[in-house]
Amino acid sequence: MTWGIPNFCRLMCLSVALAGASVASAQTPASTPTAEVPRFLVYFDELSANLSDDAKATIADAAKRARDTGATNLVVQARASASGRAETNKYLAQTRSSVVADQLEEDGITRTMIRQEPIGQTGSSDPSVYNRRVDIIIER
Repeated sequence: MTWGIPNFCRLMCLSVALAGASVASAQTPASTPTAEVPRFLVYFDELSANLSDDAKATIADAAKRARDTGATNLVVQARASASGRAETNKYLAQTRSSVVADQLEEDGITRTMIRQEPIGQTGSSDPSVYNRRVDIIIER
């Protein structure tokens, strides 16, 4: 039996698609839709903890959503890229966490509802914007 190149390529593509689907379903439990855990991402410039106008708007949106949905807690997870020293990045993450928590409080969130989790440096030495962020997670 000869498969031929087109049939072999179709079979390989199907195998890759099925493998990807099973990995994705294994990583995300079916009983926990991501829509139930709102997450807001606040991005920073490299080695900075200053809030841009976009960052302030994102934080205001998170505060409004928390008030509107009757949130019990907001988790503020702060990250820094891995460029530079680990100690410096831990301090930067702590500072970013505090800055975002202060802004949430200014936007009407009670300080006792905010739990800060400065994670520190994440990722590789790539100073991409993905690693220079704070995640605001709304818990109900």
